[in-house]
Amino acid sequence: MDIPKLGGWDAGVMKQHAKVTVLLKFVETGNRDNVLSEVTSENAPGDQWGSSFDNEDRIGEGYAKTGKSFAKYILKKAF
Repeated sequence: MDIPKLGGWDAGVMKQHAKVTVLLKFVETGNRDNVLSEVTSENAPGDQWGSSFDNEDRIGEGYAKTGKSFAKYILKKAF
């Protein structure tokens, strides 16, 4: 599966947030061919306060947003 990562840009006075699409695949520990669940996160926004001219920072924030949103979803469903 081709998973796009759009790094966005920051020109100082204007910016475009990064957008990250992620496929989370959960497999059985003893049998990795047994897929228990798949979750897709599409276009998770990657943004930081202030200016960030580094693509890795913006893309990393997209992954962080995915993790935070997924944790919130699990807590909502589990408790």
